[in-house]
Amino acid sequence: MYEYKVLTQRDPRLGGGFEPDTLESTLNSYANEGWRLVVAMATGNMLEIFRAEMVMVLERVATET
Repeated sequence: MYEYKVLTQRDPRLGGGFEPDTLESTLNSYANEGWRLVVAMATGNMLEIFRAEMVMVLERVATET
């Protein structure tokens, strides 16, 4: 079984944006916890391209509790 995490700019580890260095260290941080990036996509429509939000979905094998 898998569990999923959805990341947006609001994720506290990203500090409100997707600066390349911050994004890289954030993804590496999650990878160290067993997460892997499954998909990244921009939300919104073509008329709102400057207000679009990036969404990334991470996946890992669920830990048994």
